[in-house]
Amino acid sequence: MVIQRKQSLFLLIAAILMGVFAFMPSLWDASGNTILGGYSESLDMVPFILSCLTALLSFITIFKYKSLRFQKILCVVNILLIIATLASICSIALMHKDCDLLESMTYYNILPVLAIIFLLLAHKGISHDQRLLSGSSRIR
Repeated sequence: MVIQRKQSLFLLIAAILMGVFAFMPSLWDASGNTILGGYSESLDMVPFILSCLTALLSFITIFKYKSLRFQKILCVVNILLIIATLASICSIALMHKDCDLLESMTYYNILPVLAIIFLLLAHKGISHDQRLLSGSSRIR
């Protein structure tokens, strides 16, 4: 296996998307002030930490290409961390009194959804490699 596989590219794109998402604003209040993300003075760091952890884990997953099974597990863990990030953002929006969930979301909140799509594509590519390797070992 080499690093130049298509799923490595998908994992890199997912890492970049989540890295960018960690530093972008996620929630605005009715007056246009940032509640969560970006340069806000928020004390709730859970979405930031989860986003950074997901970006780091996606980047680490690229270099675990020798163990395809472990790489697939890391892809699933990344997807679960992204879902936890989005759930924490929604819970913060629901707890904030000046925040309507649909109106306060920024367009940067599409980045985790795109990262999930790229992680699913990487998972599919890893599964394809596993099938290819098991088929080639049967021929020998």
